[in-house]
Amino acid sequence: MAATRLLLTEVGYDQVSMESIARQAGVSRPTIYRRWPSKAHVVFEAAFGTATGGQTLVRSGDFETDLREFARRAAAFWREPVVEAATMGILAERRRDTELHIRTQQLLDDMIRAELAALVRAGTHQGVVRADVDTDTLFSLLVGTTFYSVLVDGRGDTDQLVDTLCSLVMQGVQPRTKE
Repeated sequence: MAATRLLLTEVGYDQVSMESIARQAGVSRPTIYRRWPSKAHVVFEAAFGTATGGQTLVRSGDFETDLREFARRAAAFWREPVVEAATMGILAERRRDTELHIRTQQLLDDMIRAELAALVRAGTHQGVVRADVDTDTLFSLLVGTTFYSVLVDGRGDTDQLVDTLCSLVMQGVQPRTKE
């Protein structure tokens, strides 16, 4: 995995090949193919491993604080050099490779969605989040915005991104007052 991570940061996803991975790792190409069916699978494991890029969010007991930490960690995740180098290629391959799609869905999307859903439930119990908040939409908003801001727009100020995003989210999820 170290060989693949190094190649990703040095030459980028498009220039990584099974041959270059094997050469960098000091093994034969068939050795690589015995374990992974394609470059995308090797790169996925090298960049994303078997975890979500970090530990489970430790909750402070304050929904807004925890939401900001969730968003901050999402932005930091996309900024990791290996993740940044691999992401666009993996997303393209994911659309063509059912096995990779399922694997990325289970490892990245589902685990992170579950973490966010637990955070939203805690916010509902605290009385600061409406019970009807759609966590899938909230997930798309948080992860999609941090993804786009970091990898497409190239925004450098994580704190400003998180503050703006979370302020907007808080306005949308808070219980509505009856007038």
